[in-house]
Amino acid sequence: MGLVLLVFAATYILITARHLRFLPIGRPAGALLGACAMVAIGEMSPPWGLHPAEAFGAVEPNTIGLLLGMMLLAAALDEGGFFEQLAAMVTRRRLSPRALLHVITLGSGLLAALLVNDSVCVMATPVVARIVRHMGLPRVPYLLALAMGANAGSALTVAGNPQNMLVAQLSGISYSEYLLKAGPAALLGLLATSGMLDLLLSSKLHATTSPSSPTDAAAIPATFTEPSRPGRDARMALLCLAGVSVAFIAGANLAWSALGAAAVVILLRRRDASPLFARVEWTVLVFFGALFVVVAGLQKTGLPEYYLREIGAHMPTTPALGLLSLSGVLAVASQIVSNVPIILLAEPWIRTLPDPHAAWLATALATTLAGNLTLLGSVANIIVIETAGAQSEIGFRGYAKVGVPVTLVSMAVALGWILLTHY
Repeated sequence: MGLVLLVFAATYILITARHLRFLPIGRPAGALLGACAMVAIGEMSPPWGLHPAEAFGAVEPNTIGLLLGMMLLAAALDEGGFFEQLAAMVTRRRLSPRALLHVITLGSGLLAALLVNDSVCVMATPVVARIVRHMGLPRVPYLLALAMGANAGSALTVAGNPQNMLVAQLSGISYSEYLLKAGPAALLGLLATSGMLDLLLSSKLHATTSPSSPTDAAAIPATFTEPSRPGRDARMALLCLAGVSVAFIAGANLAWSALGAAAVVILLRRRDASPLFARVEWTVLVFFGALFVVVAGLQKTGLPEYYLREIGAHMPTTPALGLLSLSGVLAVASQIVSNVPIILLAEPWIRTLPDPHAAWLATALATTLAGNLTLLGSVANIIVIETAGAQSEIGFRGYAKVGVPVTLVSMAVALGWILLTHY
């Protein structure tokens, strides 16, 4: 058992620290290293660790397949100039700095609900950076709006982020059921996120440079005015996205619906699909796949179940207070272990609660909205900051000054709706 705990602790250090001087291999490689170590322990000491078959069985294929399919659809939209066309439309409207903040927050949230928050952040970060540079505005508030909006908006659907995909798979809650019962709560959380960002950041939206003239062709990025394949590829991808959304609502398998839509897009493009696959964030897929294995190794020790049972014994027994306590525990634990692993670890505990159905809805909302609490709360936060090269501008403390109040208010509003409609 000691080796398993040591491997888990080492993996946690590797995936929470951006880079370690003595082992600067990054998060996905750190998770993969931990997964391999769990299998090695299983081979050396069968009662602990995982056998190869156990390790492969621990990887949740529906979550990985759904992520891959939605990433391919997002890549097709990006290649077709969809995000550049949105940027051009926003730039032409000459929005005020505050209006732009709301547009980015709400827009990224709604896109994330359809395309997965990580994919939206990968595709939209360069576009947002170009918009604010063109308008002469400071980029930090708008990068925060992109990350926090995408996190909050991804709670709208079970296909919006990896943790919701996992909740749907473990709980059996369908896409349409989640949309009806948790969707309104998530929408309120997104609106609260936008409002809080306005309240906290509006004083920091003053122009830092002179805006580029809209008539100065050299000042406006070419992709804002002439997307590489004007319209056709984007329209095909949007049509497939609409089709997969209908399939989700109709109750079709989420993973195969997304993969099928991606396959249709590839067929309709009628050319080599290598550029699409090159745009997929394979490191994210490796990261989550390896995390499944690492967490399964830890679960085999029985320690997570024991400690969660101990915590549950001291929690309120009334359904409403129990739900709030569960949400608080998961929100804090998500910052320590990350949201996907904590759902895997907490699954046995959630199933024993008085109202497991409401608990699963609260779990999806709490672990998603808690992604805005700290810089390490969500992979999407890291994607935005690293893609924009803003590590020196957005540190842990600076992010938390905004993220803590945003998270507290958005979670209070969203969970309040769940309590109101259930109890």
